[in-house]
Amino acid sequence: MSRRVLRALLLAGGVSAVALWLAVRLVPFGVETLERYPASLTLTDRVGQPLRVWLGPQDLDCRPLYEPQPGDWIAQAIVASEDQRFWKHPGVDAVALLRAVKQNVTSFRRVSGASTLSTQVIRLIEPRPRRLWAKGVEAFRALQLEQACEKKTILAQYLNRAPFGSNIVGIEAAARRYFGKGAADLSLAEASLLAGLPQSPSRLRPDRHPQRAQKRQRYVLDRMLACGFITAREHADAVAQPVAVRPSPYPFRAPHFCELVSVDPAHGRGTGATVRTTLDSALQRVAEESLRRHAAVLAGGGIRGGAVVILEVKTGALRALVGSPDYRARGDGQVNGALALRSAGSTLKPFAYARAMDRGQLTPQSVLADVPALYRDYEPTNFEPSFRGLVSARDALVLSLNLPAIEVERRIGQPEFYATLRALGLDTLNKPAAHYGLGLVLGNGEVRLLDLVNAYASLARGGGVAPVRVVEDETPLATRAVFSPEACWLVTQMLSGDERAMDTTGHAADVRLPPLAWKTGTSAGFRDAWTVAYNPDYVIGVWVGNPDGASADQLVGRKVATPIVWEIFRRLYPDNDGPWFAQPAGVRSREVCAVSGIPPGPHCPHRMEDWYLDGVTRYETCLVHRPDGQEHWPTEVASFLNRQRAPAVGRSAAAAAVRITSPARSGTYRLLDAVAGGVQQLPLQAASGEGGERLHWFVNDRYLGESRPGVPLFWTLQRGAFQIVCSDARGASDRLQIAVE
Repeated sequence: MSRRVLRALLLAGGVSAVALWLAVRLVPFGVETLERYPASLTLTDRVGQPLRVWLGPQDLDCRPLYEPQPGDWIAQAIVASEDQRFWKHPGVDAVALLRAVKQNVTSFRRVSGASTLSTQVIRLIEPRPRRLWAKGVEAFRALQLEQACEKKTILAQYLNRAPFGSNIVGIEAAARRYFGKGAADLSLAEASLLAGLPQSPSRLRPDRHPQRAQKRQRYVLDRMLACGFITAREHADAVAQPVAVRPSPYPFRAPHFCELVSVDPAHGRGTGATVRTTLDSALQRVAEESLRRHAAVLAGGGIRGGAVVILEVKTGALRALVGSPDYRARGDGQVNGALALRSAGSTLKPFAYARAMDRGQLTPQSVLADVPALYRDYEPTNFEPSFRGLVSARDALVLSLNLPAIEVERRIGQPEFYATLRALGLDTLNKPAAHYGLGLVLGNGEVRLLDLVNAYASLARGGGVAPVRVVEDETPLATRAVFSPEACWLVTQMLSGDERAMDTTGHAADVRLPPLAWKTGTSAGFRDAWTVAYNPDYVIGVWVGNPDGASADQLVGRKVATPIVWEIFRRLYPDNDGPWFAQPAGVRSREVCAVSGIPPGPHCPHRMEDWYLDGVTRYETCLVHRPDGQEHWPTEVASFLNRQRAPAVGRSAAAAAVRITSPARSGTYRLLDAVAGGVQQLPLQAASGEGGERLHWFVNDRYLGESRPGVPLFWTLQRGAFQIVCSDARGASDRLQIAVE
């Protein structure tokens, strides 16, 4: 060959190389195509463990989760068997190409190919007919791919797109389906077995053709040894290791939660995404087990449904959701009780009290009247057909008395209360405020358990409401203030405390529980039983009822829903410890009249301490006590008290100098056999006009002991009906009746 011809060939080759280099760099390469997969919608829990898989286009199971790590066996196995110079070539392996051309030409048939992982990625993304021109296009695009991406990214693209038999696409789906584990957790033997499948996925499927698969596995292991990726000992161990293929069913965990996530347009079915949800598998398991255990007992009473929601306060993350005791149960199992519209019962009352406190109209010791009343054609009654006369706001809330709640609602205005509930996210209350009337505070509207729990989260986080999160998000929770931190703290204190004995199944001061606040509810006709409890970490809500709305005598919140909440909290805090809320700076204490619950006037015989909101709570002097020594109440209250012969009406100041403040009058308490040690105690406490005097206590005329005003004396509960009397040395006394079941 002449020098002129050689120079011409070199020049032509150089020009071609430059032209190819310019084309590779200047011709657009659609990097965005790398983000498109025939992917399933894969939902995982908060740590990445699969919960549910919805198949992608053409019913393909593709889970593009895998990112190669240097020590992963599958990454090394694929490189050794498919493209041993992958880490060195620019997308086209010139050595392999020249070898393939030589072998194919001399043999007059196709003996070997020169595909690289890069060209195979292009083929998987942009399928073309298997023609010579297509290979040229693939080689060109592979060079572009190498310019646009790192080698690690290209390897991940291949492993997440390669076929592995049946409808399985990608190594993550293959590892999960064949071995029930993630790709990064594959052993050398398992990885080498799967690495052989993409060459001929149907022919080499290990669950159908194990001998063929093992033969290909041996080839992969030989290539890994030849490339220096494994030692001879590792090779021998992998060959000798029996690989048990265990076809794994698709994950089916937390079904109601997964259905909730999948219907969101942002990450719903058909989006081809992997969504890391907020679900905490450990909490989900606790919720499922607790509900299932109690549901087995309740089924005997004709109660078939129940739901549990656990929400994390600081993040707004939904950590657990159980929509029914058994999703697979015929009939009602797939009805999601956490999202069903149900009558709210008394669960809305705390929000009315919080709003009244923010308006300066109420404090925990404010006295409310629990007496019969008629509002036009509406005559409300209590859950129990009796009235207690004068009660503190705290007792009224904990006892869930209806008349005091309606009075609180009237004070703030029913339209404003309705607007407050809507602001809390209870948007299922979608009729005009007038439609619900004053019965709104008693729960005559329908809510969802999930929304109700999120509304209570505003109390737990100091008044801020935020949407529920179902997808993990590192951004700080953005809240919108509905209540003040001070009002939330006061309501929380009212709904908690060791002496919380009015609205729970325990009714005892020393029931062993972590610190928490809770409220129960029961809908009219015994159709829905609720309990929502919270601390600074979590809000836990339970609904129990029948999905078809059928009533049952046992559907009372404190009887069937509260035990489930208590069990979950105990399992979260097995040592009965836990965080509690710090008192806001705006909450102060002041002296109030123990009879009226407002700042005392000069004629008030005895006093007690009460919390109030500094600069917000109204200051009004007690007008119940006047110089004549009588108690002056509104006509309807005085009339009721006279009919009941209440000792506070018509007594002189001297005779009224002792007043029992705990327990609640006419209260009913339940003795728990399961309480640790079998001992339950009730605090007996009274106020007196003489601050330091001794007070003497009698239970059914039997002397119990003495205490000081404002200092409790604890009495061990026993079943029966009891008259409790407190008297001082001057003969002044007060008495009340209680029952212990």
